[in-house]
Amino acid sequence: MKFIKSEEMKRSENWKMLLYAKPGAGKTSTVQYLEGKTLILDCDGTSTVLSGFPNITITVLDPKNPVQNMVDFYGYAKTHSEEYQNIVIDNLSHYQKLWLMFHGRETKSGQPELQHYGKFDTHLIDMISIFNNIPNINMIYTAWENTRQITLENGQIYNQFLPDIRDKVVNHIMGIIPLVGRLVRNAESGARGYLLAESNGTFAKNQLDNRESCLQEELFKIGDVDG
Repeated sequence: MKFIKSEEMKRSENWKMLLYAKPGAGKTSTVQYLEGKTLILDCDGTSTVLSGFPNITITVLDPKNPVQNMVDFYGYAKTHSEEYQNIVIDNLSHYQKLWLMFHGRETKSGQPELQHYGKFDTHLIDMISIFNNIPNINMIYTAWENTRQITLENGQIYNQFLPDIRDKVVNHIMGIIPLVGRLVRNAESGARGYLLAESNGTFAKNQLDNRESCLQEELFKIGDVDG
């Protein structure tokens, strides 16, 4: 067991992030702003948007065998972690679908059964936990965007945006990742930016610094800002 003194901890080192938005909004493109060498597992085939950018190594998940591919990727990432500063899994929403489809092939109906959903919940928590424990690495996960209905004690109902991950596990996943950001586009200026503070309409959190929002290209410039 390793003990660390709090005064020796630095929030800007070896951070973990979960970034989400609707498909095509620019989550994958955000990777271009990372510093250092980056290793990407492309789960949904959208990594071509990074064509031409330096210091990025990409491997594409085999949709026919996503389970073993994820195991192999983890083994490679852990073994070669000293060669990279960042690891990206893009994206969890599609990986979730591929995992369930893969196990559905084993059933008579060709569809995943109830037991598979519970097993995936445990698998996803375990998977993120072990990736987060790779030393000296920044971890970035992406997901598509979903909405859920929230009912307050006074009866007020509103819809909240959040990552498209199974309802029974999404809160747990967001709880073990220090920064959860939603990518949005300003309709007037066209600029893209991340919401980093929770509101009634958006789930977000930022335990890395005091920013409540930032431009897409400034996301990885971690540090407190003045009022």
